Amino acid sequence: MRQGTKAILAGLICIGLSFIGGFSQTQAATSGAHYPFGGEGVLAASAPPPGFHYRIYNTWYNPDTLKDDNGDKLDIGFDLDVFSTVHRFVHVTSKKILGADFLYNVIIPIIEKDISIEALDISDSKSLSMGDMVIEPIALAWHKPQWDAVAALAVIAPTGEYYMDKPASPGLGYWSGMLTLGTTIFFDQAKSWSISALTRTLIHTEQDDTKVTPGSEFVVEYGFGKAITVNEKLSIRPGIAGCAYWQIEDDSDDGPGTFADERKEAFALGAEINFFWLPPTLLQINLRALREFNAENTAQGSQLVLTLTKSF
Repeated sequence: MRQGTKAILAGLICIGLSFIGGFSQTQAATSGAHYPFGGEGVLAASAPPPGFHYRIYNTWYNPDTLKDDNGDKLDIGFDLDVFSTVHRFVHVTSKKILGADFLYNVIIPIIEKDISIEALDISDSKSLSMGDMVIEPIALAWHKPQWDAVAALAVIAPTGEYYMDKPASPGLGYWSGMLTLGTTIFFDQAKSWSISALTRTLIHTEQDDTKVTPGSEFVVEYGFGKAITVNEKLSIRPGIAGCAYWQIEDDSDDGPGTFADERKEAFALGAEINFFWLPPTLLQINLRALREFNAENTAQGSQLVLTLTKSF
């Protein structure tokens, strides 16, 4: 029974697929993930200086492949279109804790989804609506001559609408806690060459509708780049970006279209370019393109992320 129905059941994995935090699309086994990867790359672990900062992530994602436990494609007519616009409000205070800047931020995602699975006669869509909100009440950011570092704790609230029988639901129906740790290393005194890695560890509560607790997840986002001064007003920073995702714990039980012991993993690699208009403008535009590979028990595709940041 399990092997004979696996292809059909696995297709349901995508039912709760969600974008949050402006990132990408990996999934917890019940229904989506509260930190899909891909939103950060070069200088991922470098926080901005004291002040108020507004960032908007615009992400386009269109996977048409769903992978099984062996990483093989499931031939079930799977197609997903997702657009998310995610608003992030950051306040870096002048207060110091352990030699680091204290900051806090709020992330509000607005999501549009269109999903179809031919083998299951599923077709559902959802126009732009609010997803699950991220509240990060405490974060610490260190800035040293040759390195930066960040540590933070966040809670993700189920503020988005979720229904188990609605594949395009923008919310996930459970709470999550998230620990962030990362560092950036600079290779020269001018801090033009950098390599950065940012990790996220997520632990989840029980999903109300399914009574399943998704397994914990671990995400790494990284980037290698070079800042180039064009003139006194503009700097550009091309780079290589990538990310990796692992589900590091089994789900508490089988869910709708999922098996508890089939953990997900996925990887992505691509490039980005950042345009930074120096003071007094303090505006950044970042474009990142990533291609996923070696996915298991999840969707695989490409994504494009356009990020705008305004500092005050």
